[in-house]
Amino acid sequence: MTELRNFHVGEAQLQASAGIDTADYDARVDQPFQPELNASEVRFVGKRTFSVAASVDADGRPWASPLIGMAGELLVVEDLTTVRITPRPVDGDPLIENLRETGHMGVLYFDPSIRRRAKSLGTGIVGDDGAITYRMHRMFGLCPKYIYKRDHQPSATSPGQGSGAASIADELSDDDSSQLRASDTVFLASFSEAHGADPTHRGGPAGFITVVNSTTVSMPDYHGNGMFQTLGNLVLDDRIGLTSVDFSTGRVLQLTGTGAIEEREPHGATSSRSLVISISEVRVGHVDVGEWTDIEAFDLDRVGGN
Repeated sequence: MTELRNFHVGEAQLQASAGIDTADYDARVDQPFQPELNASEVRFVGKRTFSVAASVDADGRPWASPLIGMAGELLVVEDLTTVRITPRPVDGDPLIENLRETGHMGVLYFDPSIRRRAKSLGTGIVGDDGAITYRMHRMFGLCPKYIYKRDHQPSATSPGQGSGAASIADELSDDDSSQLRASDTVFLASFSEAHGADPTHRGGPAGFITVVNSTTVSMPDYHGNGMFQTLGNLVLDDRIGLTSVDFSTGRVLQLTGTGAIEEREPHGATSSRSLVISISEVRVGHVDVGEWTDIEAFDLDRVGGN
C-alpha cells in the first residue's frame, strides 16, 4: 500500500472493507488535516461552553471527559496550535491525573445548537493552577450528522474545586443502565500510537444504546464520513472509553473497557455493524451543567444516506 499521510493501518483496513479508495481519500483530506486552527475555528473554539476531552491513563485505558465553562473562559486560544483549558471540575473525573501521567489528549469542540463539531488531537500539560495547556498536532472538522440540536447556557459559577463525591465500580448499576438507555448522545475515547487520544461523538434516538448486561453495552455504528477513526483505532488497540452526561441533572457516567466490532443486519442505510463494549471500570460523578434546552431531534431515516 502507498504510504499514507493521514490514516493509519487500522483505519485503512476498515476503509478497504467498505470499498473506499484510501489512497485517494488520503490525498483529498490532506489539506483539511492541519496542525493548527484557521480563523473560523479560532472563533468557534473560543465561544464554546461545552466540549469533550479524550485522555489515557497510566494503564493505557482511554477516558472521555466533559469540559464545561463560560464562553471565553473554558477555552482560550493562545496561538493557532495552543489552547488554554479551564474546565469546571467533574467529581471523580480522571482527566487531570491522566494528563500528568501520560499527557495524551484530544479535544472535540462541540456546539449542538448549530450541529457543528471539530476534532483535534495533541498533548496536554496541567499547570500549577490546574489549567491545561493543550497543544494540538491535528485539527479537522466533522460532519453534522446524528447530533441532537440543543442550546447550552452555563451557570456563571467559578470553576473552583470539585466535591470529590464520586463512585467507582466494575459494573453498571441500575441507575447507570437507565441513564444509558435514555441517552441520545454519548462520547467515545480511543487511542492509537500513530495519532494519539481521539475523542468523538455518537448520537442516535433514545434507546440506540443497548445495555446487554451489567458489564456489556452495544450501539449501532451509523455510517459517517468513512474515516473509521474510532473503529480503526480499535483494530490496533481495543481499549475504549465512553461518557454519558445527563443534561438535566449533571450526572456524569464514565466507563472504560474494551471494544469489539460486530457485523449486524443492515438497518436501512444507516448501519451494518455494531460497537460492543466490555466494561472494566465505571465512574459516576456530577458537574454543574448549567441549562440545556432541547431544540430539535434529528431524523435518523433522513440523515442515514451519507
